[in-house]
Amino acid sequence: MGEDGAGLHARVVDALGRLIVEGALPAGEPIVPEDIGRRFSASRTVVREALRVLQSKGLVTARPRVGTWPQPPEAWDAIDPDVIGWRVGGPDGQRQLHDLLELRHLVEPQAARLAARHRNRDELSALAAAYGLLTDAVEREDAAEFAEADALFHAALVRAAGNALITQLQVPVIAALRAAPEPTAGTLVAHSRVLTTVLAKNADGAETATRRLLETVAAYHSPAP
Repeated sequence: MGEDGAGLHARVVDALGRLIVEGALPAGEPIVPEDIGRRFSASRTVVREALRVLQSKGLVTARPRVGTWPQPPEAWDAIDPDVIGWRVGGPDGQRQLHDLLELRHLVEPQAARLAARHRNRDELSALAAAYGLLTDAVEREDAAEFAEADALFHAALVRAAGNALITQLQVPVIAALRAAPEPTAGTLVAHSRVLTTVLAKNADGAETATRRLLETVAAYHSPAP
């Protein structure tokens, strides 16, 4: 059975994104849509739409009668989930993981502090529900289920800060978790402390508990000496 249009479109977007991030389509050379079409057996429409998606992510620029060109890294949308995934899988993947963990260290402890202060009922309910899913996943020893529940937990924590700007940062936080999942073993207690201190309105404790959780994650993902 052949690949449908949506599947081909997604594959072309993903392949081109990776090629640009890896430097196989360098910023100084134009992208020739006809070549892309032949390479992926894709129609002109599919290629055009794929390039439009990449343009929205800052990976390419297109001008009439000039053409389409890859953009340098500083032009990329650094918090776009696809861009994050491509960069993690690229030649500077370890650096990207470091930057993602650094962002989490900056955002999540303060989000936990604000969550303990603001007490947003809906988000605290979501946080508690996500923790329940985490415990279920640990009992079943299901790493994939744990990863999904973990994304829900940290997204709810960021939203619970009650700050619209901080809430937007749930996107790179979730992308960071997708790229560098937290270890299933050894972090459930740390997650419990985050939840308990937030629910107890303990702002200092919530910040500290979140920071300690992230330190555990950072140690897990640090390259071996």
